[in-house]
This record gives sequence, structure tokens and C-alpha cells, in this order.
Amino acid sequence: MRRLVVRITAIGGLVAALLAAGTGVATGIAWPIVVLRAALALLIVVLMGAGIGLILMRTVLRRYYEQRHVPSGDRHVRADR
Repeated sequence: MRRLVVRITAIGGLVAALLAAGTGVATGIAWPIVVLRAALALLIVVLMGAGIGLILMRTVLRRYYEQRHVPSGDRHVRADR
């Protein structure tokens, strides 16, 4: 699961950077600004991917520990929290 999140984040970051650079070049903005916008778009997507990865890992760990500590007769995950 973690590899999938990293892969999707990397692809999404590259796509966002290319779109930001492409729109900057198409509108005739100076090169330093185009590079800055592309880097900023990449950074935003990477930070979002890292946040989503942390949330997913927290959920997986919580479910793992809940299943581990539940008596053997009651194996479903409790959703009352």
C-alpha cells in the first residue's frame, strides 16, 4: 500500500510540475518564475501525498492493533471510536 501511495504521489507531482511549467511557458512568463511555480506545484503534491500516507498508515496500524487485542470470538473491527 505504501509503495502505491509513493508511486501515485510521484506521478501526480510530476504531472502537476509539467502542467505548471507548460502554462507558464505558454503565457510567456520568465523562466525563473516558471521553474519556481513548477517546484511549488511539485512540493504541494508531495506534501499532500505524505499527509495521506501518514493517515493511511495510522488507520492500518489501528486496525492491526484492534484485531490483535480483540478476543478470538469477536474478530470484527470496532467502529465506535
